Amino acid sequence: MSDVTQRLLDTLATYPATPDAASLTLPPQAYTDQGLFELEVETIFKREWLLVGRANDIPDPGDWFTMQVVDDPLLIVRGNDGVIRALSNVCRHRYMPIALDEKGSDKRFVCAYHGWVYGTDGRLVAAPLMEGSLAFDKKDCALPEYRLEIWQGFIFVNLDDDAPALAPQLHEADAMLGNYRIDELVTGIAYDAIWEGNWKLATENGMEYYHHMGLHAATLEAEQPARLARMDPAPASARFAHARCGYAEGIQGQAEGFGNWPRPNCKFSDSELNHVYVMGLFPNMSLAMSSATHNWLSFIPLSPGKTRVVGGFIVAPEMAADAEVMATSNDLVMRINEEDAQATWRLQQVMRSTKAAPGPLNVREGTCAQFYKYLGRTLAGDRLPGLQAAE
Repeated sequence: MSDVTQRLLDTLATYPATPDAASLTLPPQAYTDQGLFELEVETIFKREWLLVGRANDIPDPGDWFTMQVVDDPLLIVRGNDGVIRALSNVCRHRYMPIALDEKGSDKRFVCAYHGWVYGTDGRLVAAPLMEGSLAFDKKDCALPEYRLEIWQGFIFVNLDDDAPALAPQLHEADAMLGNYRIDELVTGIAYDAIWEGNWKLATENGMEYYHHMGLHAATLEAEQPARLARMDPAPASARFAHARCGYAEGIQGQAEGFGNWPRPNCKFSDSELNHVYVMGLFPNMSLAMSSATHNWLSFIPLSPGKTRVVGGFIVAPEMAADAEVMATSNDLVMRINEEDAQATWRLQQVMRSTKAAPGPLNVREGTCAQFYKYLGRTLAGDRLPGLQAAE
């Protein structure tokens, strides 16, 4: 491990004991150092639950999409039995990807290399001309399966077969999200892009409202002004961070974008109706919502300076039925996402400056401070006095 990586870990170890209001941003090397990135991959992205999609985007048996997580190509498919599985997208014969496209719907999968055929549950159905092979046994050649859980309608996967179950870790989040009934929301627009920048830059940006006054001055600030942002208390589990931002006067009841349309048979608190709500779900997820909408993003690292961003703008079914409202809303969300993408690559460009140094966080950025605490516990837990590394 390099001296730079060692120093970064020593710095990360200071964050858990630092009050949010006294927190500084991460050192610039935290976004460029190859050694820290490799540790993040091994410690976080090969062990944590990662958000990859929505269950209702593959509603019918045979519906599927592909996803690369670190070095593992995944095939997420709803089987003929209705069960959603995460299968290895690697043929058990000579390694060719089974599904070559981004998404589709099939009764079975045929490898394009030698024609091996797999069912939607991963079983090998047929292998042409394999007679005479002493090593071949069809029942031993099923596609391996990864851990998968569905939470609030979201599909999560985990590369670690021994990882603790996801749902018990998120009971506090369930309590916060209960009224939003996110599992009922439908996709208005899907998002999948490569952002030039470190995954942590994108993640931080997705969990605070302070940047509305600058980055989103032309899109969000007039309706959700940064001055009306406030932090919610950190949950005891430290599994996520969350904040709210009040609507500007006169915006309540707006349909487009992140407006607070009333939903039939849904009850919301005054705070939920009068604020947009963001949850930064560790390690790499942004869940931003109003009473009728939700913009979710998941940041999957490709390298220290490149991130795949998958997500979607999901809305109440009655809102999705209004074509005019959806056209306006989808356009707004895409503009917001592209503004965030621009911030990420512009930030990455300056991280190697010899004069770049950590600066003080605004109190409205306490979610970022809590994210840094998570990184400290997870990556540098062995350096925290009296604490163990996060599991």
